[in-house]
Amino acid sequence: MKAALASLIVLSVGLVWLFRDDGSRELETLGAKSELAPEQDNATQATILADAPFAQKFGQEELSVREELDLLQLAFQDYLSFVKKGQRRPIGDNRDFVEVMTGNNPYRIAPVPPQHPRINDRGELTDRLGIPYVIHPLAEDVIEVRAAGKDGVLWTEDDVVNLTPTGKELKQRLNEK
Repeated sequence: MKAALASLIVLSVGLVWLFRDDGSRELETLGAKSELAPEQDNATQATILADAPFAQKFGQEELSVREELDLLQLAFQDYLSFVKKGQRRPIGDNRDFVEVMTGNNPYRIAPVPPQHPRINDRGELTDRLGIPYVIHPLAEDVIEVRAAGKDGVLWTEDDVVNLTPTGKELKQRLNEK
């Protein structure tokens, strides 16, 4: 009886040791390379979509403002494809957008690299002049992105506004009501 109990204890300890979780989790890499935010530990590291167009191109001088806004929309579409409905945090403004897009979401997916030089000290994504974009949600899966035009002032005639085709249809329907 004692031998059976001792064997059972040894077997239990062996199984616990075999299936233990030592806290180290492998980070899934999406793309050829992955960058990690250095201040995060292994358990909370985000997977940066390093091969995505935003990470590859956003902030390059040769891009027009319209092309940069297209990249923002594309990064948002990447986020929507990875983080499914019911799991998404609400996005109310630029700071909320940056927070979820840099990996603060249930799947720790970061279409926007957390240390991107165009994220200011307030956690907002900015244009090349340092003016924060206006990011306005029209629906859970539709955002309007506005950049200051040549005058450098938001909410004037020369602003550049970007909506996906779905967003344009939605805005038109809302304005008709």
